[in-house]
Amino acid sequence: MTKQIKSPFMVVLGVLVINFLGLFSETALNIALPQIGKSFNVSSGQTQWLILGYTMVIGIVLPLTTLISRWVKAKIILAVASVIFILGSVIAALAPSFTWLFIGRTIQGISTGLFMPLLFAVTLLVYPSDKLGSAMGIIAVVMNFAPAIGPSLSGVIVNYLSWRWIFIIFVPISIIALILILMTVPDVIKQTKPKVDLLSVLYSILGFGLLITAVGMFSNFGFENVGLYVLLIVSIIFVIIYVRRQLRIATPVLNFRIFKSRKYTIAAIIAGLNFAMVMAAMYIIPQMLQSGLRFSVSEAGLILLPAGLVNAFVSLLAGHLYDAFGAKRLVRIGAIMALIGILLLLRVTASSSLWYVIIVDIILMAGSGLLLSPAQSYGLGDLSGTDSNDGSTIINTLQQVFGALSVSIATTFLIIGQHASTSTNAATTYMSGAHMSFLWVTVLMICLTFFAFKIVAEKKD
Repeated sequence: MTKQIKSPFMVVLGVLVINFLGLFSETALNIALPQIGKSFNVSSGQTQWLILGYTMVIGIVLPLTTLISRWVKAKIILAVASVIFILGSVIAALAPSFTWLFIGRTIQGISTGLFMPLLFAVTLLVYPSDKLGSAMGIIAVVMNFAPAIGPSLSGVIVNYLSWRWIFIIFVPISIIALILILMTVPDVIKQTKPKVDLLSVLYSILGFGLLITAVGMFSNFGFENVGLYVLLIVSIIFVIIYVRRQLRIATPVLNFRIFKSRKYTIAAIIAGLNFAMVMAAMYIIPQMLQSGLRFSVSEAGLILLPAGLVNAFVSLLAGHLYDAFGAKRLVRIGAIMALIGILLLLRVTASSSLWYVIIVDIILMAGSGLLLSPAQSYGLGDLSGTDSNDGSTIINTLQQVFGALSVSIATTFLIIGQHASTSTNAATTYMSGAHMSFLWVTVLMICLTFFAFKIVAEKKD
């Protein structure tokens, strides 16, 4: 199939664009939540539900996308998902109340859960095997750059326009993506129309939906809330039942047997930890720039912009380098760079210079960009064509779970650090909380670096 496609990039361009918007949306609202709260006179806890509701719906829909793609053509799924995203954006942009904004945001989550796994599946099937690294590099730009650039662009938008323009801008870009999808996406995923195991679908919805809801709610209600632990335990039980059922039935919704591949397992863990790091960093750093270093919303957005651009460039470069050299050195160097970046962030104070913050952020995001696509290529390249769709869906699901949990823990550490501060200066107090959150990100990067050194040499290395 791939030999007949002269320009794979043009085939996946529409898929890339709509996925970029979905992942951009995951962090774009972080910097706009205070303004949204003022617009509708709601608390910060209520505005957090815009983030939680979005990720919760993604967690419900995403694990089912592979099953849907076995019954419905990829082009149809992507087109419908794009229309749903446009609908959600329009509702959110015109929302007369917070309830309508939440509904629009949730609708966007449905579409993101549908098209995110298909980004990997379609790209892997239209690119030739010797260009796997280049394909993963393009995907990494979307996976890393979109959430990294979210606070930057939205900060400028909120400062000069309003938070509604974040959603308004989504509409024309989504329409362009829809047109590209209708014009270019071929039927590369075979519709086998397997028997649908309804119990598996139910366990998936309850398990992953409740899991992401539980870990997300910790940031609102704190880790001392006993009820959330009960919800978390129940969700984990459903996930375990779901996974065990998939390992037993003849036609599983997701084939978890692919974890027999050591390469894939390591890659999935690295991808999940990297996404958790990016989501936590992109949640804390914009707030630190405003509350700790006293920059305006637009200034904070512009300060984050260079790191986002470097991340995009390095992600593309890493894909090409993988095709030539393999994953081992690239992932290890990237992990060490990102770890150095977060350690340097721990030294940021309320009096730190602007250039120090920019350079440290660049080091962090460059390291993340360097490691992601080689790690994903390393893991997904070890799977057969029929398993790659399941592999990409599982990685995406892990990333959403890791990301939601990471933001919750980072938020809790932020609050603990602020309460532990003895300073009467608000900026200094906030920096104490930010440092505590960065300790969590440091733990993530240490774990990621450990797994980076578990990657073995390939023929290219």
